[in-house]
Amino acid sequence: MTAFTDSLAAVAALYSLGAAAVAILLVVALHKLEPEFDPSWRMLSEYSLGRYGVLMRIAFILGGTGVAASGLALWPPAGVLAAGLPVVALGPIGAAFVDTDPITTPRPEITGRGKVHAGLGSLFILGFPIAATCAGIGAAMHSPAGQILVWAAVIPWAGLIWFLGATFRFGQPDAVGKPEVLIGWPNRFSMLAYMAWVALAGGLTLIQAL
Repeated sequence: MTAFTDSLAAVAALYSLGAAAVAILLVVALHKLEPEFDPSWRMLSEYSLGRYGVLMRIAFILGGTGVAASGLALWPPAGVLAAGLPVVALGPIGAAFVDTDPITTPRPEITGRGKVHAGLGSLFILGFPIAATCAGIGAAMHSPAGQILVWAAVIPWAGLIWFLGATFRFGQPDAVGKPEVLIGWPNRFSMLAYMAWVALAGGLTLIQAL
Protein backbone atom coordinates (compact mmCIF):
# COMPACT_ATOMS: atom_id res chain seq x y z
CA MET A 1 0.00 0.00 0.00
CA THR A 2 1.16 3.55 -0.67
CA ALA A 3 1.51 6.22 1.99
CA PHE A 4 -1.49 8.02 0.50
CA THR A 5 -3.64 4.89 0.70
CA ASP A 6 -2.60 4.35 4.29
CA SER A 7 -3.43 7.94 5.17
CA LEU A 8 -6.81 7.79 3.43
CA ALA A 9 -7.67 4.56 5.25
CA ALA A 10 -6.68 6.10 8.57
CA VAL A 11 -8.84 9.20 8.01
CA ALA A 12 -11.79 7.04 6.96
CA ALA A 13 -11.30 4.80 9.99
CA LEU A 14 -11.20 7.77 12.34
CA TYR A 15 -14.37 9.19 10.80
CA SER A 16 -16.22 5.86 10.97
CA LEU A 17 -15.28 5.44 14.62
CA GLY A 18 -16.44 8.94 15.56
CA ALA A 19 -19.57 8.89 13.40
CA ALA A 20 -20.76 5.57 14.86
CA ALA A 21 -20.19 6.81 18.41
CA VAL A 22 -22.07 10.09 17.87
CA ALA A 23 -24.95 8.31 16.11
CA ILE A 24 -25.37 6.01 19.11
CA LEU A 25 -25.26 8.94 21.53
CA LEU A 26 -27.92 10.80 19.56
CA VAL A 27 -30.24 7.81 19.61
CA VAL A 28 -29.72 7.38 23.36
CA ALA A 29 -30.57 11.07 23.83
CA LEU A 30 -33.74 10.70 21.76
CA HIS A 31 -35.02 8.07 24.16
CA LYS A 32 -35.09 10.82 26.77
CA LEU A 33 -36.15 13.69 24.52
CA GLU A 34 -39.04 11.86 22.85
CA PRO A 35 -40.44 9.43 25.45
CA GLU A 36 -43.75 9.27 23.57
CA PHE A 37 -42.14 6.66 21.31
CA ASP A 38 -42.15 3.57 23.53
CA PRO A 39 -38.84 1.77 22.77
CA SER A 40 -40.41 -1.66 23.24
CA TRP A 41 -42.64 -1.42 20.17
CA ARG A 42 -41.88 1.82 18.28
CA MET A 43 -39.22 1.87 15.57
CA LEU A 44 -36.11 4.03 15.69
CA SER A 45 -37.15 5.78 12.49
CA GLU A 46 -40.18 7.21 14.24
CA TYR A 47 -37.98 9.54 16.28
CA SER A 48 -37.64 11.59 13.08
CA LEU A 49 -41.36 12.39 13.38
CA GLY A 50 -41.05 13.99 16.80
CA ARG A 51 -40.10 17.44 18.00
CA TYR A 52 -36.39 16.60 17.85
CA GLY A 53 -36.61 14.67 14.61
CA VAL A 54 -33.61 16.49 13.16
CA LEU A 55 -31.42 14.60 15.63
CA MET A 56 -32.61 11.27 14.23
CA ARG A 57 -31.91 12.48 10.72
CA ILE A 58 -28.40 13.49 11.76
CA ALA A 59 -27.95 10.06 13.38
CA PHE A 60 -29.02 8.42 10.11
CA ILE A 61 -26.53 10.50 8.12
CA LEU A 62 -23.69 9.90 10.57
CA GLY A 63 -24.42 6.19 10.82
CA GLY A 64 -24.67 5.77 7.06
CA THR A 65 -21.58 7.78 6.22
CA GLY A 66 -19.74 5.98 9.02
CA VAL A 67 -20.59 2.64 7.43
CA ALA A 68 -19.42 3.90 4.03
CA ALA A 69 -16.20 5.20 5.60
CA SER A 70 -15.54 1.83 7.21
CA GLY A 71 -15.70 0.29 3.74
CA LEU A 72 -13.13 2.80 2.55
CA ALA A 73 -10.95 2.13 5.59
CA LEU A 74 -11.06 -1.62 4.93
CA TRP A 75 -10.53 -1.32 1.19
CA PRO A 76 -6.71 -1.74 1.32
CA PRO A 77 -6.82 -5.19 2.96
CA ALA A 78 -10.30 -6.36 1.91
CA GLY A 79 -10.47 -5.04 -1.65
CA VAL A 80 -13.74 -5.52 -3.51
CA LEU A 81 -15.18 -7.52 -0.60
CA ALA A 82 -15.53 -4.23 1.28
CA ALA A 83 -17.68 -2.71 -1.48
CA GLY A 84 -20.91 -3.87 0.12
CA LEU A 85 -20.52 -1.47 3.03
CA PRO A 86 -20.91 1.74 0.98
CA VAL A 87 -23.84 0.13 -0.85
CA VAL A 88 -25.84 -0.70 2.30
CA ALA A 89 -24.90 2.73 3.69
CA LEU A 90 -27.32 4.20 1.13
CA GLY A 91 -30.12 2.88 3.35
CA PRO A 92 -29.69 5.12 6.40
CA ILE A 93 -28.40 8.05 4.34
CA GLY A 94 -31.52 7.96 2.19
CA ALA A 95 -33.77 7.40 5.21
CA ALA A 96 -32.53 10.69 6.65
CA PHE A 97 -34.34 12.51 3.83
CA VAL A 98 -37.45 10.32 3.55
CA ASP A 99 -39.52 10.15 6.73
CA THR A 100 -41.30 6.98 7.73
CA ASP A 101 -45.00 6.59 8.43
CA PRO A 102 -45.88 5.93 12.08
CA ILE A 103 -45.89 2.22 12.82
CA THR A 104 -49.56 2.62 13.79
CA THR A 105 -50.48 3.49 10.19
CA PRO A 106 -52.87 0.86 8.74
CA ARG A 107 -51.28 -0.99 5.85
CA PRO A 108 -53.76 0.29 3.22
CA GLU A 109 -52.91 3.86 4.27
CA ILE A 110 -49.11 3.59 4.05
CA THR A 111 -47.81 6.40 1.86
CA GLY A 112 -45.37 6.12 -1.02
CA ARG A 113 -42.87 7.98 1.15
CA GLY A 114 -43.30 5.39 3.88
CA LYS A 115 -42.74 2.55 1.42
CA VAL A 116 -39.53 4.15 0.17
CA HIS A 117 -38.32 4.56 3.73
CA ALA A 118 -39.14 0.92 4.48
CA GLY A 119 -37.20 -0.15 1.39
CA LEU A 120 -34.17 1.87 2.44
CA GLY A 121 -34.39 0.45 5.93
CA SER A 122 -34.59 -3.10 4.59
CA LEU A 123 -31.50 -2.52 2.46
CA PHE A 124 -29.53 -1.63 5.57
CA ILE A 125 -31.06 -4.02 8.10
CA LEU A 126 -30.85 -7.06 5.80
CA GLY A 127 -27.68 -6.11 3.96
CA PHE A 128 -25.32 -4.95 6.67
CA PRO A 129 -24.52 -8.35 8.25
CA ILE A 130 -23.70 -9.73 4.81
CA ALA A 131 -21.56 -6.73 3.90
CA ALA A 132 -19.75 -6.80 7.25
CA THR A 133 -19.03 -10.51 6.98
CA CYS A 134 -17.66 -10.16 3.45
CA ALA A 135 -15.47 -7.21 4.44
CA GLY A 136 -14.18 -9.13 7.44
CA ILE A 137 -13.33 -12.16 5.32
CA GLY A 138 -11.53 -9.95 2.81
CA ALA A 139 -9.55 -8.24 5.57
CA ALA A 140 -8.72 -11.58 7.20
CA MET A 141 -6.98 -12.71 4.01
CA HIS A 142 -4.32 -10.04 4.45
CA SER A 143 -4.49 -8.99 8.10
CA PRO A 144 -4.77 -10.90 11.40
CA ALA A 145 -7.12 -8.17 12.66
CA GLY A 146 -9.54 -9.16 9.93
CA GLN A 147 -10.26 -12.38 11.78
CA ILE A 148 -11.58 -10.32 14.67
CA LEU A 149 -14.00 -8.58 12.31
CA VAL A 150 -15.24 -11.91 10.96
CA TRP A 151 -16.03 -13.19 14.44
CA ALA A 152 -17.47 -9.83 15.49
CA ALA A 153 -19.92 -10.00 12.57
CA VAL A 154 -21.73 -12.71 14.55
CA ILE A 155 -23.27 -9.94 16.69
CA PRO A 156 -24.90 -8.08 13.76
CA TRP A 157 -26.19 -11.43 12.53
CA ALA A 158 -27.68 -12.06 15.98
CA GLY A 159 -29.36 -8.66 15.82
CA LEU A 160 -30.80 -9.42 12.39
CA ILE A 161 -32.10 -12.81 13.47
CA TRP A 162 -33.73 -11.31 16.57
CA PHE A 163 -35.32 -8.57 14.48
CA LEU A 164 -36.62 -11.02 11.88
CA GLY A 165 -37.87 -13.33 14.60
CA ALA A 166 -39.83 -10.48 16.16
CA THR A 167 -41.15 -9.49 12.75
CA PHE A 168 -42.36 -13.00 11.89
CA ARG A 169 -43.70 -13.75 15.35
CA PHE A 170 -45.57 -10.54 15.97
CA GLY A 171 -46.03 -9.24 12.46
CA GLN A 172 -49.49 -10.56 11.70
CA PRO A 173 -51.66 -8.04 9.86
CA ASP A 174 -53.95 -7.53 12.87
CA ALA A 175 -51.04 -6.99 15.29
CA VAL A 176 -48.86 -4.48 13.48
CA GLY A 177 -48.53 -1.14 15.21
CA LYS A 178 -49.70 -2.27 18.63
CA PRO A 179 -47.86 -2.50 21.96
CA GLU A 180 -47.84 -6.30 21.75
CA VAL A 181 -45.72 -6.10 18.60
CA LEU A 182 -42.42 -6.10 20.49
CA ILE A 183 -40.20 -5.11 17.62
CA GLY A 184 -38.67 -2.00 19.15
CA TRP A 185 -35.88 -3.56 21.21
CA PRO A 186 -34.68 -5.87 18.40
CA ASN A 187 -34.60 -2.82 16.13
CA ARG A 188 -32.46 -0.93 18.63
CA PHE A 189 -30.15 -3.85 19.34
CA SER A 190 -29.52 -4.28 15.62
CA MET A 191 -28.60 -0.62 15.27
CA LEU A 192 -26.25 -0.82 18.25
CA ALA A 193 -24.66 -4.05 16.95
CA TYR A 194 -24.14 -2.60 13.46
CA MET A 195 -22.60 0.64 14.76
CA ALA A 196 -20.40 -1.29 17.20
CA TRP A 197 -18.99 -3.34 14.32
CA VAL A 198 -18.31 -0.15 12.36
CA ALA A 199 -16.52 1.36 15.35
CA LEU A 200 -14.49 -1.82 15.81
CA ALA A 201 -13.47 -1.81 12.15
CA GLY A 202 -12.37 1.80 12.47
CA GLY A 203 -10.48 1.15 15.68
CA LEU A 204 -8.61 -1.88 14.33
CA THR A 205 -7.64 0.03 11.20
CA LEU A 206 -6.25 2.88 13.29
CA ILE A 207 -4.33 0.54 15.58
CA GLN A 208 -2.69 -1.15 12.61
CA ALA A 209 -1.87 2.25 11.07
CA LEU A 210 -0.09 3.44 14.20
